[in-house]
Amino acid sequence: MSFVVLAEELQFIRAAKRLNVTQSALSQLIARLEKELGVELFERTKRSVRLSECGHVFLPEAQRVIEDIEKAAETARRAARGQVGKIAIAYVDAAPFSLLSPVIMQFRKAFPDVEMVLHEMTSTEQFGALQNDHIDIGLLRPLYTAEWMRTVTLLQEPYVVAMHKEHELAGQEAVHIRALIKEKFLFTSKEKAKYINSNWDAIFSRHGMVPIVVQEVNQLHAMLSLVGAGMGMAFLPLSVAQNNNHGVVYRPITGVDTPSAQLTIAWRDGTKNALINNFVQIAKQVSVKLKRDKNILLSH
Repeated sequence: MSFVVLAEELQFIRAAKRLNVTQSALSQLIARLEKELGVELFERTKRSVRLSECGHVFLPEAQRVIEDIEKAAETARRAARGQVGKIAIAYVDAAPFSLLSPVIMQFRKAFPDVEMVLHEMTSTEQFGALQNDHIDIGLLRPLYTAEWMRTVTLLQEPYVVAMHKEHELAGQEAVHIRALIKEKFLFTSKEKAKYINSNWDAIFSRHGMVPIVVQEVNQLHAMLSLVGAGMGMAFLPLSVAQNNNHGVVYRPITGVDTPSAQLTIAWRDGTKNALINNFVQIAKQVSVKLKRDKNILLSH
């Protein structure tokens, strides 16, 4: 830095003033640099200072080094503000039907230089991945609590029953729970169905229902396709009904206090990662906006 400033000023007094050092200190810095390099960078007389041939060659390289250091310093500052870097986000398969797309879009607009790595995972897989620091953020169902994990509920919505558009119950505005006793259903595998079972098992038991499961399907789009093909019914969050292109109709369920499907955002407690904090804040803002714009019951 001292060399570049003196090369620009070609006067020790002005250069020392810019660097906020004494003239003698600047002279010592230059002399030390020349000794380290083994070359003379300046030609000095009592009246003038000018760059030597070596100094002319050295100057652009020194300027590039300073520019690189300044860029690196600014990158570090931006990283501390959560404006650059990489963040790993996992989500359950229903999230793209509700919050995932608007959250990702808003985050990309606010932080275009942040790299997002997305993973579809079950809530159980996300819990383990968060615990082992394999992901930074989870969008999952509230199956787990832990001292090391913080969560905020972003979405809370009722379940509806999905059926083929020509099913005999499709003509009703709402379907009573008792009308579903003998119907065939599509469910996810037991491991993946932990959350929906936690919401519905008590209701099934109270009404003497044992759903007839004709097929286990783990991918939501595949499940909708099979419902649209008339293979069976499915219990799905309301937000899925708002993205229907499978010939499926959705009806509210009466005769019970219909449980709600919650989507939470989770991250490790005590984190000082600005990227994570920025993502959480944007997710909360989007959830509030969805509540206002779409009248879906949300909490934050």
